Amino acid sequence: MDTLYRHWLILRMIPRRRRIATTEIRSRLQSEHGIESTLRTIQRDLIALAGGNFPLECDDNRPAGWSWNKDAPAFDVPNMDPATALTFKFAELYLARMFPQGSLAALRPYMASAEERLKSSESMLARWPDKVRIMSRSLTMQPPVVLPEIAETVYTAVLEERRFTATYETVRKEVRTHEVNPLGLTFVDGLTYLLASLNEHTDPVLLLLHRIKSAALLNKPVTVPNDFDLDEWVDELLTFAVGDTISLKIRLTRKDDAKRLEESKLSTDQKILPMPDGNFELTAEVEDTLQLRWWLQGFGGRIEVLEPQDLRQEFIQLAEQYAILYGKG
Repeated sequence: MDTLYRHWLILRMIPRRRRIATTEIRSRLQSEHGIESTLRTIQRDLIALAGGNFPLECDDNRPAGWSWNKDAPAFDVPNMDPATALTFKFAELYLARMFPQGSLAALRPYMASAEERLKSSESMLARWPDKVRIMSRSLTMQPPVVLPEIAETVYTAVLEERRFTATYETVRKEVRTHEVNPLGLTFVDGLTYLLASLNEHTDPVLLLLHRIKSAALLNKPVTVPNDFDLDEWVDELLTFAVGDTISLKIRLTRKDDAKRLEESKLSTDQKILPMPDGNFELTAEVEDTLQLRWWLQGFGGRIEVLEPQDLRQEFIQLAEQYAILYGKG
């Protein structure tokens, strides 16, 4: 039993994307589990395990370095239960692009094991992935392609808090080279944004990963601004703020629109009142952003902006532009 336990501990220490030396295994057995062993014993253990049914690889260095074969199935005890398998399944379906590349590669065998576990399970949880879907109300578009080597470099830079150099293509097709100080990643529909400061500047900007044409890691640490908050910066840069909070008042001409907004409110203080003419009047305190304007435009002629006056004037000018565009014929 002592030998079996030692073998199990050794197998759990062996990594997938790097190699572990027999000296490190011996040290960890002693420090983490109180097991004294010689290097020769550990070497014999590993050779015996590799000669059995465990797909292990040795680099034949001194001391020898060991790792799992890249195609090896996940090893762990106890066996994966249906709830854990379901978690890995959803992580693969919906969270894969958020993982650092190395971590994702390490999780692949567990995801494969989860797939097999769900297929063979009689638990009702096994059928849960067939019963749920995540949808978006935004227009489905083909996401741009991010080169794998670019993703690998950027994710590593964010994870290890290292700067990197990059050539970046702007929306005007201008290609520039920067030293990038990465601060975080955010995912919006099919787009991946890197929040970073560039060169000698300290204020963060957003870079789209698919516009990075080349990237190389530097041995320079990231500099994080004082009181930096990723959520605050992402909110400021991606909501496209125009001003502060405004008191919005709009007229809704359709009852079904009013019903939907009653169910999913713009704000906690939102109010919708029926009007004598059969329309509905909505009031709410909301952030003044470009996203608000895009949302209002999505209703077309079914809404009228009443207040504030400067926002109403914007929509009057927009209506005039539409009249010119569509009145040409």
